[in-house]
Amino acid sequence: MPVHPPAPSELGELVDAYAQTVQCVIDLGRTTRPGDADLPTDCPGWTVRDQVAHVASTEAMVAGEPVPDIDVREHAHVRHAFGERVEKYVESRRGRDLEEVLDELEERLAERLHVYRSGHEWAEQQIQGPFGPTTMEGLLRIRVFDIWMHEQDIREALGRPGGLDSPAAAHSISRLFATLPRIVARDAAIEPGNAVVLDLTGPTVGRAGARVEEHEGKAVGVPLFTGDAEEHPDVVTTSLTMSTQVAGRLAGGRRAPDELHVVVHGDEDVARRVLDHLVITP
Repeated sequence: MPVHPPAPSELGELVDAYAQTVQCVIDLGRTTRPGDADLPTDCPGWTVRDQVAHVASTEAMVAGEPVPDIDVREHAHVRHAFGERVEKYVESRRGRDLEEVLDELEERLAERLHVYRSGHEWAEQQIQGPFGPTTMEGLLRIRVFDIWMHEQDIREALGRPGGLDSPAAAHSISRLFATLPRIVARDAAIEPGNAVVLDLTGPTVGRAGARVEEHEGKAVGVPLFTGDAEEHPDVVTTSLTMSTQVAGRLAGGRRAPDELHVVVHGDEDVARRVLDHLVITP
């Protein structure tokens, strides 16, 4: 079943979701109290200021800023080449005060919106994205998810919940739902004959599921709730019920399942394996 509120479907709606979640990051930053900028967040090694610097610097990267020539290998939270590249951009902005980084982010937002609202031609431009070749529209879809995740990181650190029923939230949850069949069958290696249902109670609500079948000797995740009337063998179903906030923390790998409230009905082992792999960020 689709999420509600609905995820952006048109390009203009996606651009609006991008603009809203970036503006939320700016607004949160502009209304911090003394000391808030240095609060730790759920991203290891990153403060609230670093979160804002990441969003600003990634927009700079999209605009063509070269990778800074900085050695960041001493940071324990840098675990792979992609993380090292991201950290170099953040490191290049450490030492700036929060207001300066927010000024940059406001400028980057205006710069990107000038492009994104200039027409549709830019959307099909072929580029090298963080995970391989893609289009500018494909990259924007990644950016909306990523920025919303960091918006939530900042909100968690500041104790200012919100943005859980926004277009960016719906888009992010839809990405999680679309990935569920792969997570269940491949990442969590759930055996054929099982099905897993993920129920979100809100503020963005929705349901996704996947059953595992064996095809040519391999376990394959088959989406549920597609409206397909095709008969299939009986399965043992395990359901996971959680809030949008919990789903976001799990999808971003921000918290361990034991730290969050999830209601399980069914096989506890299946539930544990899926929850441990419900991460769609690098």
